[in-house]
Amino acid sequence: MYDPDDRCGPHQVVFEDKRCVCEPGAALTPTGCVPCAVHEVPGTMGCECESGYSRPSAGAACEEVPAGLGTACNLTTMPCTDAVYSHCAADASGSGYCTTAGCTSSADCTSGYACNTSGAASFCQRPPMGLSMSCTSDADCAGTEATYCDTFMSHSCLVQGCTVAPDNCFEGWDCCDLSAFGLPQPLCIPQGQCVQ
Repeated sequence: MYDPDDRCGPHQVVFEDKRCVCEPGAALTPTGCVPCAVHEVPGTMGCECESGYSRPSAGAACEEVPAGLGTACNLTTMPCTDAVYSHCAADASGSGYCTTAGCTSSADCTSGYACNTSGAASFCQRPPMGLSMSCTSDADCAGTEATYCDTFMSHSCLVQGCTVAPDNCFEGWDCCDLSAFGLPQPLCIPQGQCVQ
């Protein structure tokens, strides 16, 4: 029922006496305006971690990223200078980021990084940029490492173009060949959910 004294929904305010918008500190999501938590800011598709913070896993609270971790680097002209995060690891785009080397399990890593033991030397690998970010189309995922928008179930950005054998998805994700469902490239989906 329309209430002229309360025209907007939860966590909304009237803008210029014409339309409802999210209140300050709240973000628009597919289910309405949601207040952002500590160390979160409203983003284009929901609440995002403020600068200097990241989520250890999807849905987790934003935690401060240690100084030096994830700093841009390359092996020739811009080495890692932090004493702890001194290993320069390449990401899918070919650029690099500073992290630690010599891990034996993901318990040795911080800020949602996972131990990658697939190469000659193990290192704490950064989660793919954009992974699990809320989206409504591929355009929302553009410019990240997770370029496919799952508009059917999770409404989130997923990594596409992975290899099934060996599985090169980030820890906790499986490479799934979904060509039987019309998808041209395999996708990294949450572990245990691949149905072929």
